[in-house]
Amino acid sequence: MHSATKYVGLDVSKEKISVAIADAGREAPRYYGTIAHTPAAIRKLIKELGPADSLTFCYEAGPT
Repeated sequence: MHSATKYVGLDVSKEKISVAIADAGREAPRYYGTIAHTPAAIRKLIKELGPADSLTFCYEAGPT
């Protein structure tokens, strides 16, 4: 069974994505910043955060 070491929250808008990260456990989530809403920016984020198999993503998208 997969066990995440980081939880990544994405707030998606048309031009940018706001990112928050929570490490596994009870530590408070932290604001990572914003990235461009492009596949290249998402790939770069994944590489910066660590092995992809240790990440769990969720997103919130409102009207655009």
